[in-house]
Amino acid sequence: MLEDAETNALKSNQPEIPPLRLDGGDDSSEAESKVYLSDLGKGLGCVVQTRDGGYLAATNPLDTVVSRKDTPKLAMQLSKPLVLQTDKSINGFELFQRMASIGFEELCSQILSLMPLDELLGKTAEQVAFEGIASAIIQGRDKEGASSSAARTIAAVKTMATATSAGRKERISTGIWNVNEIPLTAEEILAFSLQKIEAMAIEALKIQSEMAEEEAPFDVSPLAGNASTDSGKDQNHPLASTISLEDWIKNYSLASPGNPATIAIAVVVQLRDPIRRYEAVGGPVVALVHATQADIEEDNYDEEKKFKVTSLHMGGMKARSGRKRNTWDSERQRLTAMHWLVEYGHGKTGKKGRHVLSKRQDLLWSISSRIMADMWLKPMRNPDVKFTE
Repeated sequence: MLEDAETNALKSNQPEIPPLRLDGGDDSSEAESKVYLSDLGKGLGCVVQTRDGGYLAATNPLDTVVSRKDTPKLAMQLSKPLVLQTDKSINGFELFQRMASIGFEELCSQILSLMPLDELLGKTAEQVAFEGIASAIIQGRDKEGASSSAARTIAAVKTMATATSAGRKERISTGIWNVNEIPLTAEEILAFSLQKIEAMAIEALKIQSEMAEEEAPFDVSPLAGNASTDSGKDQNHPLASTISLEDWIKNYSLASPGNPATIAIAVVVQLRDPIRRYEAVGGPVVALVHATQADIEEDNYDEEKKFKVTSLHMGGMKARSGRKRNTWDSERQRLTAMHWLVEYGHGKTGKKGRHVLSKRQDLLWSISSRIMADMWLKPMRNPDVKFTE
């Protein structure tokens, strides 16, 4: 069963130029093998699921036509997604401000505890894919049945693979980032946002390597909530009541009267170099996809909630106070980010982070992009949040 799942089910249907054959056969025509996203490995598409429920996706930050058989220049690993049920009045940047209220070390620890990343260094894409489908089957035996779990995993991977290619050719040729604003189920929100996460992850690399052209406009303090326990812990902290996307869909996905839902899908993102045995490039970052519930017709409250993505936010940590750098911010991560950017022509230095380098406090930096008039806007640098402890 595992062999069948690996060989037959993980062939994603990413579109080609012209459209890709879905039977997995080799085409003799060179023109028919040209795509914008290479396969991760033999018999695989451009996305596979990892054993921890996250994803590994091929990327193409160079926006060039490639062969399906080419090794991708960069891949993007995403953790298993979590849902943050947020107040409509709180935007993504404010969520980062609230996260920073618990302190540098505690925030670093909580994020990687809630959204851990499987170590991929030294593995092949085929091995990652096999471990992913095997894990889904094993975990599904006691819940929905092994075959149902495998089928759900395969469907999720195909959705992700299709989304990574949808509209990419038009975006590259026109320079305009149009989006299809058909309302999405909660399960489709992350897939819809993948291409923008990929693009913003490159901007994050520039910040991590201190090669960003845009500096933070100013600094702000963390934003603490109003409610706290006797121990002083903030109960309004965004990570205090997270829920897995799977559980949210099971318990909260049906539409209901009252205030429309607003959610943020959170994932940890780590870029990796397939050419260097999936070595990490730069450090991990947190991506928050904000979505608001689409209008519900009065008679359709028993249907699944549908959403429209409104914005995407990405942030990471900088250790500046003399503290020992950790998983989120190390010299090795800065160098791997810089080397990749320079090697592939993204290494243009602007002001080279003079503003950041002069600071002596630990920081949470972030960038944000919004959808307006059915188009993604250019990412903008937010103020840095200064950790107070």
